[in-house]
Amino acid sequence: RIVIITGVRRSGKSTLLRSSIGNSDKSLFLSFEDPRLEGFDMSDFMKVEEIAIQTQKKYLLFDEIQNVDQWEKYIRSANDRGIHTYITGSNASLLSRELGTRLTGRYTQLELYPFSYSEFLLFRNLHPGPESYREYLNTGGFPEYLTNHDNSYLRQLLKDIIIRDIAVRRNIRNESTIVKLAVHLLSNIGKEFSYSNITRLLEISSVRSTIDYCDYLKESYLADLIPLYSRSIKKQIANPKKAYCIDTGLARANSLSFSEDKGRIFENAVFMHLRRDHDDIMYYKDAKSECDFLVRMNDNILLVIQACWHINEDNLQREILGISNAMRESNAKEGMIITFNQEDELQGIKVMPAWKWESLKQQKNN
Repeated sequence: RIVIITGVRRSGKSTLLRSSIGNSDKSLFLSFEDPRLEGFDMSDFMKVEEIAIQTQKKYLLFDEIQNVDQWEKYIRSANDRGIHTYITGSNASLLSRELGTRLTGRYTQLELYPFSYSEFLLFRNLHPGPESYREYLNTGGFPEYLTNHDNSYLRQLLKDIIIRDIAVRRNIRNESTIVKLAVHLLSNIGKEFSYSNITRLLEISSVRSTIDYCDYLKESYLADLIPLYSRSIKKQIANPKKAYCIDTGLARANSLSFSEDKGRIFENAVFMHLRRDHDDIMYYKDAKSECDFLVRMNDNILLVIQACWHINEDNLQREILGISNAMRESNAKEGMIITFNQEDELQGIKVMPAWKWESLKQQKNN
């Protein structure tokens, strides 16, 4: 009876909610982004119920419900009384701290992302191929940006995420520090960083604050941080992380250097394709080699991926060595090199264009 849609701000959660259920004359829709609902609290939920009963509404739809303190108590109570509720939120903690303690096993979850490449093709009425994929790398998948192509929209979106989904929620007065941190991470996609180095570089008050701010960026779906692969949890925690953005267009519009580095934007797109289905992703590095992504499920590495814009004589052996060492160390059975537009098999490793690789998932789903 509880359906929860979460995801980054402006990814289409409200649209999905209203188009699937909200158009029904049996539903009552409230958006807690509406300034008229400022100050809404637990007691007001009962007033909403009274209105729903008077108007014979069967479904209650609450948009951006994380803006209401202790909302989860009401949702559980409503569920116990047989009321159907559909809620959205722009914070990943909706699915962890609040829900985990009060609504375990009582809800259906849908995590919504900006458009994937396949969804982008449908939205733009394009065909799979290198040219459409190049366009996707540049624009990303936020629906409204694909309509207006206004970079200021993506820059404002970053500020809205940080102010509304982090600063207000966490009662942080100086959001400029988090903005600087976000821009730094988006400008250094796929590069190793340590919390201590970032703390010194950005003059953040403490390493603890930096860790917290990075956690908040992840909770808001803006950025994802992946650890170094190791069988030791302590080593995973202690070693440098790598950051990736929820959307290549958002990263490009807010980065100080990202738009000039097609390899980084490409790597980010490959990561996000993996992230849609897997939440346990790491990178590999030893004294002689590196590998971009190791995908783990149930303590086993399922897949090892190198993201390489173009394979040539200069980087071939480096890419092969990295993926081979990662597969051997992790006991992975499958490894691939994803490129922009090359297809081959090199030393037993499959090489596939990203546009074809990302289209295969849609074909399988159909």
